[in-house]
Amino acid sequence: MEKINRLIENKINFKNLKKYTAIIGETPSIGARSPKLWNSAYKVFKKKCLMFPFDVYDNNLEKLISELRKDNRFIGGSVTAPYKEKIIKYLDGISQESKKIGSINTLIKKNKKIYGENTDYYGTLYSLKNISNRKKILVLGCGGAGKAVIIACLKKFNKSKFMLHNRNKNKVKNFIKNLEKKNLIKIVNNYNELKNLKNLDLIINTTSIGFDSWVKEKNDFKNLKFFNPISDLKKIKHVKKKISQNFLNRNFRIINKNFNELNKFYAKNNDAVIFDIIYNPLMSQFLKIAKNSNLKTINGLEMNLYQAIKAFSIVNGLKNEKKIRKAMISYG
Repeated sequence: MEKINRLIENKINFKNLKKYTAIIGETPSIGARSPKLWNSAYKVFKKKCLMFPFDVYDNNLEKLISELRKDNRFIGGSVTAPYKEKIIKYLDGISQESKKIGSINTLIKKNKKIYGENTDYYGTLYSLKNISNRKKILVLGCGGAGKAVIIACLKKFNKSKFMLHNRNKNKVKNFIKNLEKKNLIKIVNNYNELKNLKNLDLIINTTSIGFDSWVKEKNDFKNLKFFNPISDLKKIKHVKKKISQNFLNRNFRIINKNFNELNKFYAKNNDAVIFDIIYNPLMSQFLKIAKNSNLKTINGLEMNLYQAIKAFSIVNGLKNEKKIRKAMISYG
């Protein structure tokens, strides 16, 4: 266990544990909900197992998977940002559905091999179960979760027109070129084109913009919770210390412009449902401004819960999803 603790940034006490699971990401120890959900379920099901957050840097990811493969106590777990795509090359295989999506968020250990599955797909379908008849849909972001959302929406809204926007346009192109329904999809090329879209029925944010977490870049920090994904945010000014007021003061003009541009965007799309897969905070800037514009909003809480239920079921071999759900929500 010392080897694993040397590879992760937050140290874990594995003493007296016969089995454990983990959520792997850059900083899941800050704000990740899965350990609370999984550990609540383990308690209800009287399983002698715990889930831990593993904060790991990019350069240690492959080594960590290698160590987990050797550790008989590790039985699986979850993957979160920013490794849902990158981790695939270190695994022993992934499901067919995950291959279509191109990302995974669940790890399953079998016979000293680690496999990947994607339950974000099911979480998306669950979150949108009461939304129907959408003609024009915009999805923002094409990362690990974004790809799962796109595939799920193509299945649910199979006659709708889709617009996809991602900062890296080539990434979107490479993703959609092998999709069966690529004729339904239009790539939004830049932020000016994005801001001019109108009469949309459903707008989904799958980016991390709006998530409440300090991001370290070199020796400076930024926090994306003050922003929404409708504008180009390349000019965000960083701060030396994680002090919100300092960050707000430095970025006042950018935040104000970002706010006004989203207000104008919603005015052009005043019948849209706004879905943000972020759940921390429960009301991102993207959703707050939508609610102020009298638009229907959905946050990422149910998506996160349902993907956790599916993942827990797969990893632990328990099929009663209703009982798992009840066990998970009992922690709060």
